[in-house]
Amino acid sequence: MLYFKLIPMKKYLMRTLGGAVLCLYCMGANAQQQPLYSQYMFNGMVINPAYPSMDESSSLTAVGRNQWVGVDGAPKTATASFYTPIKATNTSLGFSLMNEKITVNSQTAVNLNISQRVKLNEKIYLAMGLKGGMSQYREDNTRLSTTDPVFAHNQSYWKTDVGFGFMIFTDRFFIGLSSPAFKSFDLGSSQFKVEVASQYYLQTGYLININDDVKLKPNVLLRAVKGAGVQYDLNANVLLKNTVWLGASWRSEKTLTGLIQVQLTKNLQLGYSYDAPMQSNLKGAQTVSHEIMLNYRFSWSKWKVVAPRYF
Repeated sequence: MLYFKLIPMKKYLMRTLGGAVLCLYCMGANAQQQPLYSQYMFNGMVINPAYPSMDESSSLTAVGRNQWVGVDGAPKTATASFYTPIKATNTSLGFSLMNEKITVNSQTAVNLNISQRVKLNEKIYLAMGLKGGMSQYREDNTRLSTTDPVFAHNQSYWKTDVGFGFMIFTDRFFIGLSSPAFKSFDLGSSQFKVEVASQYYLQTGYLININDDVKLKPNVLLRAVKGAGVQYDLNANVLLKNTVWLGASWRSEKTLTGLIQVQLTKNLQLGYSYDAPMQSNLKGAQTVSHEIMLNYRFSWSKWKVVAPRYF
């Protein structure tokens, strides 16, 4: 979410361009800056920079999210990420691109990621990751129908940020602590500053073998955001014949999510999620959200693609 210190702008948007959207964001995640995802358990680098070290293969992921369908100015998010292991060093390198639009506000970000894993014993690994990047925040004031000189020109503003993450994992279990935007730094002298709140994640998951054809993977995610307290996601996914994931999540914001992931080939995976709030303050609007994810894992000449990917 984009949270601007310019109070008149915020009040004006709340009256004219989907103010209910900003209102809901402020109630559910005050000053939350990181985008919201439903399929994060299959795209972990957006939450934890150490995540690529859990994967033995190179991976390219694209995600498109349309939040609160039917609400004017509701968030729309698109991301692309790639990482690859450097086999001889147990190091993984990656990058990500993100664009999010909310009413007349938008954010475009590019980030670089590096992670390193070390072997603690025959089954347990420790991974550490760092992320650094830049973000541009924009106000497209030309979309506003007003003669107020405050909104006569578009505004833009740049920030840099750094994040970190740790993970302990085996082939059946993981637990991770991270802050993908731990510290931000202003660039330039624009008066339209953006306040970015530090955000922390604690995530864990475990893979249970029911039988040869069925596996169960429960996940728990805790989010702590300055000014918004602690929220949680409870999630369970079932893998059928190593081909189809079926899952459901419950968020503390009283949102129920259903998702499906299909392993189309050894390399290609397609996912879809549907979020439905159990209560809504927006009368007459669909507040459901849709998210599509496409993941491709590369088969380099000497590298093996581990399929399916459990985490």
